[in-house]
Amino acid sequence: MTLTEVQKLIAKGEGQRIEFKLKANHPDRIIREVVAFSNSKGGHLFIGVDDDGSIIGLKDAEEAHYVMERAMLELCRPKIKYKYQIIPKDDKRAILHYQFESGEKKPYYAFLKPFHKRGRSFVRLKDRSIQASREMRQILKLSLREASTSFEYGENEKMLLNYLGNHEEVTVNTFCTISNIDKQLASQILIKLTINNVLKVIPNEKEDKFIFLA
Repeated sequence: MTLTEVQKLIAKGEGQRIEFKLKANHPDRIIREVVAFSNSKGGHLFIGVDDDGSIIGLKDAEEAHYVMERAMLELCRPKIKYKYQIIPKDDKRAILHYQFESGEKKPYYAFLKPFHKRGRSFVRLKDRSIQASREMRQILKLSLREASTSFEYGENEKMLLNYLGNHEEVTVNTFCTISNIDKQLASQILIKLTINNVLKVIPNEKEDKFIFLA
C-alpha cells in the first residue's frame, strides 16, 4: 500500500474496520483492537496517526513493530494472523500499518500479561472495540465450528418470533420477561437461532440486541 493509498484510507476516519493509534508505547491497550478486528470482519490498524486522522508518523517504526509483534504473540490467543507494512511519511518518520482478516479460530482473547489464564474477548462496534458478551463468544465459536442444522420451533421460539414480528429487536433479558423462562435457556435459544441464520446479533456495550436476519 502506497502513502497515497494510505492517506485515502485514513481520510475515511476511524470506523468499523479502521483504527488509529499515535504510538505503540502501551501495546496492552492496543491489542483489544487487534482482537476485535480478528473476531469481527477484519480491519486496518495505523500507528503513527492521531485520532483526528493527522499523520504524525513514528521516529522508529521498526522498534514500534517489534513492540507490537511481541505483544500480539504474548498477549493474544489464539495466535493472530496479520500483514504489516512500514510506510515512510518523509525522511524522518514512517507509519506502521497492520491489516487483519476475520479470524479462523474465533473467539480471540486479549490478556493483560503473558500466560494469564483469563483473557477478555472483544468485537468491533463502529469505531470502538467492546467486550464480547457470553452470547457473542458462543456465536463466534459455533459459527465456525458447527454447520447450521434443522431444529424444531417450540413454544418459546414461536413466542420469540411473534414478538420480533411486532418489535425491531430483542435482548436476552427481554426474552426472559416475555416468555417467563430463565436467562440460560433464553440465551441458548437466541444463540441457536442466530447460528441457524434466523436472527442476527448486534453487539452492544450494555446488552446485545437480536434482530431478524435481513
